[in-house]
Amino acid sequence: MNVNADPLVEGYLRHLEAVAAVLPEYRRAELLAEIRAHLDEALRQVPAGDEAAVRSMLDRLGSPEEIVAAAADPVPAGQFFPVPPTNGLAIASLLFGIFWLGGIGSLAALVLGYRARREIRNSAGAQRGSSLATIGIVLGWIGIALLVLAAVAALFLLAASSTTTGTSVTSSVAPVPTG
Repeated sequence: MNVNADPLVEGYLRHLEAVAAVLPEYRRAELLAEIRAHLDEALRQVPAGDEAAVRSMLDRLGSPEEIVAAAADPVPAGQFFPVPPTNGLAIASLLFGIFWLGGIGSLAALVLGYRARREIRNSAGAQRGSSLATIGIVLGWIGIALLVLAAVAALFLLAASSTTTGTSVTSSVAPVPTG
């Protein structure tokens, strides 16, 4: 019998998935896959259409709340949770944001930061570093603003200097009498 064919089992799995929403994404997916495989194997041994046997099997498995509570227990001493890797583009965005490089670093920080945040969001918890990407984006925008301010200041100084050098100095010298 297939797990997806029994409405009792499907209801149980939907309830388990709802209760497991408190777990990290990778742990929730792992738990649901384990329970589905266990139920699939157990249903092969149950006669088709035997609702009492299916209910008994689900009772032996335990309530979804109990399963999630057991899965959410803290890690025993000496064991470690796998830490998702930090997105490399987020790190690069932060570094380019710090090292301005005449404005080029700011542009790179913006491009890499937005791309990193999109990758992190789409990874469903498999990557981290969103805050690094955000800091890189903020530094990138600050760098662009400084570049624009410097360009405006340079144009203002250039315009001011050309008006001062463009004026001619006329002197009034009296003609020397000959005589």
